Amino acid sequence: MEKEFNPSLQFDAFTAGIEEGGLRSSSSITIIVCYILANCKEKITERNIIDALVDGKIANYFEISSAIGKLVKKGYITQSDEGYLKINADCKFLVEIVENDLPLTIREKSIELVSKFAAMDINKKENKVTIEKDENGYKITLHVSDIDSDFMVLTLNVKTETQAQVIKEKFQQNPAGVYENLMNSIFE
Repeated sequence: MEKEFNPSLQFDAFTAGIEEGGLRSSSSITIIVCYILANCKEKITERNIIDALVDGKIANYFEISSAIGKLVKKGYITQSDEGYLKINADCKFLVEIVENDLPLTIREKSIELVSKFAAMDINKKENKVTIEKDENGYKITLHVSDIDSDFMVLTLNVKTETQAQVIKEKFQQNPAGVYENLMNSIFE
């Protein structure tokens, strides 16, 4: 009699840093990586997947890194020169067969978090932020860009580097929202 596949029954993964309900088997972590790549519309990097699953306390950093490495080595996923991951037909087929072995909440949370991290990466690449120390504290310059030119540059002065870093992080999470709020404030 053939043993039925069920990743939740094989608790063979490191669990440091994951929450109750997180992935505790190497096979389920491998499946979630394939699932993410099969279902995310954004361009995804290895860093996006690792950061999202660790931040969401879904899986252990080392287990995710190992799963991605094995999938690349076996040819199930490839990495472009820009660092974006892409799955092949075999990996897509694997996802179709076993995706329901992963809890729906884990699947949804994973897609949501990876999409968020991928969007933040794009925002960081397209919308530059510079922080310079001056005699009054720190000058932070925010650039809202469209392809290859800035359509808004905003410079703020703050007292501490911590304040500058917080502004940088908040801006890079949603530069379009910052621009929209500023425009609404000016024209209302």
